[in-house]
Amino acid sequence: MNIRLKGIALASSAVLLGCAQLASADYYVAGSYGLNDQDDSNNSGLFTTAFTTGQVTGVNPPLNLPGASAVGWNTEFDSGDIYTLAFGRDFGQFRLELEYSGTDADVETHRGVSAGGIDLSGIDAGVLIAGNTSDLGVSVAGLVADGRGQIENSTLLFNAYYDFDMGGALTPFVGVGLGQSQVDVTYNPSGVSVINDDDNVYTYQVAGGVTFNVNDNLSIVGTARYRDSGDVTVGSTLLPAQFDIENTQYLFDVGVRYTF
Repeated sequence: MNIRLKGIALASSAVLLGCAQLASADYYVAGSYGLNDQDDSNNSGLFTTAFTTGQVTGVNPPLNLPGASAVGWNTEFDSGDIYTLAFGRDFGQFRLELEYSGTDADVETHRGVSAGGIDLSGIDAGVLIAGNTSDLGVSVAGLVADGRGQIENSTLLFNAYYDFDMGGALTPFVGVGLGQSQVDVTYNPSGVSVINDDDNVYTYQVAGGVTFNVNDNLSIVGTARYRDSGDVTVGSTLLPAQFDIENTQYLFDVGVRYTF
């Protein structure tokens, strides 16, 4: 065998060895879909500048609320969706992965609107509009009870999992994750735009679940997660105010993992 052929043989052997090592490494891709049980939010805010309420029945003359006065309400969410895509490596009983997920949840209702320590629920909704001088014919409570709106999370997490080897097809696991979310908040009760803003926040999750190993490559995975990004800070399109929106989720999803 001449030198050239020997070189080709050695190079081919190196490529084959590298491929064999890659094949033996437990890399995987995974995806899932499930339920987002979005926790309700106490939307606490402050006026960023002084605010003069509208002039309506019971509020005549209008109220002058100084900047930094408290304003807020509670929001209840319907259940929504979660989907995930992940790439990771299995080291035996320990796994590391990078996960992208999207979640959403529609607003069911808003309630308990207050400003400057005053409960506005029974007052005509025109009180929320600076410069307004007439009743709109609907109370603040009636306006916001209609709901409408959505909270959406686009999240990138670095996860670490520990698998409990039970010696069979079923493998329980626990894990933690840390990353960042872009959170879009839209509140438009009765078609009135109150909040339409987004924020980027740090996010963590704790998770647990079980893996069913169909074969050496394919697994079915069920996961329950608690995910929290703290408060999401957004501005209002209706009021000169900023709000902290609570963003806590209980997530339940089922998916597949393919190991190669």
